Amino acid sequence: MSVNARIYASGAIAFGGQPAIDDLLSAGYSAVIVWSVHVTTNGTLILNNTQIVSNGVYQEAQPMNLPSRLAQLRKAGIQILFSVGAGGTQDFQSIGNLLKTQAGTAALRANFTALKNAMVAAGGDIDAIDFDNEDDMQTSIMVNFGGLLAGIGYASVTLCPYYPDSVWTDTYNQLLQQHGKSFVSAIHLQCYSGGAGNPLAPWGQLIAQAGGNTLLIPGLATVQAGPGPWWNNNAPGSSVVKTASVAMYGQGNWSGMLRKGNYPSANAAMQATLGGETFFFYCNGYLDLGPGKQFQAGDAVYFAGQPWWGSAPQCDAYALSGGCTNIYNDGGACPPDLQKQYAAWKTQQYPPNGGFIWLYDSTVNCLLAGCCGGTEKAPATTATAYRQAITNGLS
Repeated sequence: MSVNARIYASGAIAFGGQPAIDDLLSAGYSAVIVWSVHVTTNGTLILNNTQIVSNGVYQEAQPMNLPSRLAQLRKAGIQILFSVGAGGTQDFQSIGNLLKTQAGTAALRANFTALKNAMVAAGGDIDAIDFDNEDDMQTSIMVNFGGLLAGIGYASVTLCPYYPDSVWTDTYNQLLQQHGKSFVSAIHLQCYSGGAGNPLAPWGQLIAQAGGNTLLIPGLATVQAGPGPWWNNNAPGSSVVKTASVAMYGQGNWSGMLRKGNYPSANAAMQATLGGETFFFYCNGYLDLGPGKQFQAGDAVYFAGQPWWGSAPQCDAYALSGGCTNIYNDGGACPPDLQKQYAAWKTQQYPPNGGFIWLYDSTVNCLLAGCCGGTEKAPATTATAYRQAITNGLS
């Protein structure tokens, strides 16, 4: 049996540029799950904090070139999923309310059609929509939403529960009855944070009894940077380290530069991070680093990867290098810890078909802190090590 290894990715894939795509291309995952799409009360789709679809039109409020970048992954044989919902949101409540009216249903249909069409037009597609429903647990909402997606042409959905509930069981059975045994292509069982210690057996039994062509995919978290990670509770996050009077060396490797912006303070620049940044420098005065590298007071220049500092008295630099720890898992969050857990799951009555990792962004955020004691030196190798923890544990 081939092991299906998946990874959730959030702002770091949206705004991490080509470095993020290169990381995921090299890491060897079967699927990348883009997390998280939020649905507003009028059906507008927001990817984390950035609007991407409104009134049936795909248009990124903050450019990220997501369709063409995701198409690179899919052309390489990696499935692409979009996850809807998250803890602390009202996404499924919005979906339920929209489905109560013709106008709301039409708006929802138009926007999820536009999302799919944008990916197809760029040479990719969306293989499934993931239901991370943590706000309005009603079978009717998820079943009707699944029916709408099927009508658009989505081949399948996946479920992402973090605790057993009859709502999930009823939703699963009804979706299979209405759309076929393969329509729920996977159950992504959260076994970290609020789902830590989740047993696999009830879900494996559910799939077996229904005769579903559904993969059982339990997930675990990586080590995590401090909350934020850049900005938390009106202050820099605990993983942020300041280095005074430096900037990126002008003759260094600038291929990891993501973007620049102008802000009234370094704190404002920290609050403006989008995902995928490992360091940036902020200019308090004019800076000339050579051809094409002139910066004004207030400019913040964001990078992915490793810094190469050069002296710049008019600038200060900030990096996520202050340490990473296990926050969400029982039993550790480094790759050997995860491999041990997957190996234990392999011996159970209903062994999983694979596993998922939460979250690619954390492998980026922990790069400079030295993930797991410095054993991994780049997001690509870290993401690969976590993927190998799944495949080695279940092989």
